Amino acid sequence: MTSKLGKMYIAIAVTCATPVQAQTLKQEPAANQLRCGQKVLVENNTCPADQILQVTGSCLNTTPTVDMEMTPRGTQYHCIKRKQE
Repeated sequence: MTSKLGKMYIAIAVTCATPVQAQTLKQEPAANQLRCGQKVLVENNTCPADQILQVTGSCLNTTPTVDMEMTPRGTQYHCIKRKQE
């Protein structure tokens, strides 16, 4: 197995094994406060009644840890369905 391929498998395994837990906040975090890919839920009434705003941290200022193409993405905003508690 080549070194690059081994690094890629390790990066994928770590990414898949890490649970993604979103925090619920009352207001959106300041710019660059979220890590690359970190997700938070923001309850600021910008989405319809049965949805909540999901903010994903920007990956523009990060360098890939594996030798592969990575599409740079800025902060992302999505209205998602609320989980029934």
